[in-house]
Amino acid sequence: MNKTITFGLIAIIGQLASAADSSSRETLAKASQDLAGKTNYSWTASTMDADGTPAKINPIDGKAEKGGVTYLSFIVGGVPVEVCMKGEKGSAKALEGWQTFDEIAQTSGTAAAVVRFLRSYKAPAPESAALIEKVKDLKEEEGAFSSELQDEATKEYVLIGTRRREGAEPPTTSDTQGSVRFWIKDGVVTKYEIKVQGKVTTGEKESTINRTTTVNIKDVGATKMDVPAEALEKMK
Repeated sequence: MNKTITFGLIAIIGQLASAADSSSRETLAKASQDLAGKTNYSWTASTMDADGTPAKINPIDGKAEKGGVTYLSFIVGGVPVEVCMKGEKGSAKALEGWQTFDEIAQTSGTAAAVVRFLRSYKAPAPESAALIEKVKDLKEEEGAFSSELQDEATKEYVLIGTRRREGAEPPTTSDTQGSVRFWIKDGVVTKYEIKVQGKVTTGEKESTINRTTTVNIKDVGATKMDVPAEALEKMK
């Protein structure tokens, strides 16, 4: 009898946990969709290593408008950079005026690496929506929704910024861990935080990754977009 009761309690707890996870996913998905449905919004994304060292591209200030362009500004190697993107097209301005992503990609070194990063960059609305699909078990605690990331998603974020030489074997990962937290206010996602750690092996080189990316969303529906005409012209 006692075993029967114990198994029954375990089953009930499991059902409650599953229901809580489903409810949290629905709440987050709606908050992400509602953010995407706003006319515009701004954000700042900051990435820091565990020792307090900032990422090479840090912070990123962004603006996005519904059905329109995404505008980014950041500093890399001491050089201010502006970026304008829409769909698969993009242009950027650094020291040599506005150029298309394709034009910049023809160069080598840091500029080409930045373009590879930008081609995969997602604004908060689509990124948060994608993250919600990559979590394990969501829990609501201390005013936030939190969960570990699925293994493939963790590896994806651990590998961000990893350079791969042409013709070389792709980098591998090991000992990876990842988690994400979301905050909601007034029905939309206003902040999320991604923590990942692990080891990345490229050729004979092994690097240890332990970083946190925090995205703060602001001025929802009140962001002013002022994209240079030259940037838009480059994307035609």
